[in-house]
Amino acid sequence: MRWFKHALVPATVILALTATACTGGNNAKPGGSPAGVTEAEGDPQGKYSEPVTVNLGFYTPAENQWPEGSNDTLTDNRYTRLIKERFNIDIKYAFEVPQSAYDQKVSLLVSSNDIPDFLFVNLSDFNILAESEMLEDLTEIYEKYASPLLKDVISGFGPDFIRKVTYKDKLYGIPSTVPAHDNDNIFWIRTDWLEKVGIELDKVITIDDLEKVARAFIEEDPDGNGQKDTYGIQSQAAFFTGTTGYNSLDGIFTAHKAFPKIWIKDDKGEIVYGSTRPEVKEALGKLQDWYAQGLIDREFGTLKSDQVAKDISAGKAGMATGYSWAPAKLLADSVKNDPTAEWDSFILAADDGKWYNRQPNPMGRIMVVKKGTRNPEAIVKLINLFTEMDNNIPGSPKSYHDSPSTNWQVRPVQRTFRVKSTVVDRFQRFQDAAAGKITKDDLPESDVNLFEQFQKGWEELKKDPAEWAYILYQFNGGATILNPANVEVYSEFYGLTKSMETRWANLTKLENEAFLRIIVGDKPLDYFDTFVEEWHRQGGDIVTKEVREEVARLNN
Repeated sequence: MRWFKHALVPATVILALTATACTGGNNAKPGGSPAGVTEAEGDPQGKYSEPVTVNLGFYTPAENQWPEGSNDTLTDNRYTRLIKERFNIDIKYAFEVPQSAYDQKVSLLVSSNDIPDFLFVNLSDFNILAESEMLEDLTEIYEKYASPLLKDVISGFGPDFIRKVTYKDKLYGIPSTVPAHDNDNIFWIRTDWLEKVGIELDKVITIDDLEKVARAFIEEDPDGNGQKDTYGIQSQAAFFTGTTGYNSLDGIFTAHKAFPKIWIKDDKGEIVYGSTRPEVKEALGKLQDWYAQGLIDREFGTLKSDQVAKDISAGKAGMATGYSWAPAKLLADSVKNDPTAEWDSFILAADDGKWYNRQPNPMGRIMVVKKGTRNPEAIVKLINLFTEMDNNIPGSPKSYHDSPSTNWQVRPVQRTFRVKSTVVDRFQRFQDAAAGKITKDDLPESDVNLFEQFQKGWEELKKDPAEWAYILYQFNGGATILNPANVEVYSEFYGLTKSMETRWANLTKLENEAFLRIIVGDKPLDYFDTFVEEWHRQGGDIVTKEVREEVARLNN
């Protein structure tokens, strides 16, 4: 994998962009007008007068069920028929691989200079393709064919968003988007256990509150079986991440205003690696103390995520950490096995009362077009259509709205183009509907059924634990996400630099092992300072220099 520095992009170019068979070689057209374009040329929604084929890479969704009685397939379904009817575009898949093998397949095609006409790639592969001059220039095509909605979606993520897919003043890709607040770190706690141990909590809790709850859940027999066999704080092997992990310790780090595994600015405004900061040492000290007291499970650092879920389901654990949507994976079996179980969501705030949530990379996979491909604008037309669907635009198609078991990823464009506020907008709609500020008729069609489920009440919903868990996520978890204490924290840099290709794996191993050894007491807390020195010496200084240079380029 290679890395390159994009040439500086003039501000005028950025403003213009933000305001507005495997190789497929036999489809290349070196010059002239796109085939099949008549009076509809330039219309983002225009239909071709002659059939146009879009030949692209595709992965098979891991789970999918077609509607009962349907003869739909991955190559002939409601999406492909809609595309044919709307645009006269035929979909052809250059390859089909399992979802888990997609990135490896793409990297292989990139390295062999044999990509299909249209393809979603990650930023690293995009850089290689752009540097190798393998991509079609989409600057004028994007300006001419991208719908106003698509341009608004992309520009809503800031000017540096489009810069990342621009090389030598030209646009070479269309990035998919990842909305904010879909991975915020919530503490889910069994409130029936809280009642049994005599603890009342505000919705916003502190580190001291969490310690008090953990101690009580271990020592005061909340399950009532007369034994001390329940857990306090658990964590899986991946105990800290760059955003939020299931039953990780991420929320405890952010409650100390510590942000490991992302790039942040220090007090002087310099970009530094979050894992090397003093706040992380403070958080590790607290965790080391808790582990020594037995408040953290002794198997910490070795547990798989599904084992933690099993303990929750079996009624042996009363706390879970994870995303707002964690109930769907962690809590459903809890009420299935014990209908008296009650769960609520809590915010673990820092000492300033703020709830810091590291956000994922806002840029998803990037749609690129092989250089010389005929009708490159065709993919933009498709993205326009799916952008309408992703953002619930009135009148946009709802291809499989009546079939919830049909995976949305069966569609040819297997990435979403949603506005940054998509998640919080939906949560707000549900809260407004629950409060009677809007009616059911004011909700998008995709939200109506969920609101009707919510109106049944929690006890009725428990008759279907999976349904209960999903509604708990949307309404209870959603209300928590909307708390004004919520603060977005984005990494100053996402991606790889040249030195990371050879050094980052070793630096990450050094970091993970140092943190684990400190928490379990194998090393004293001051070993953190040794880790920081080693991190810089073993290549961290070089990587930091490269990250700062790249961020400076994107901000100019």
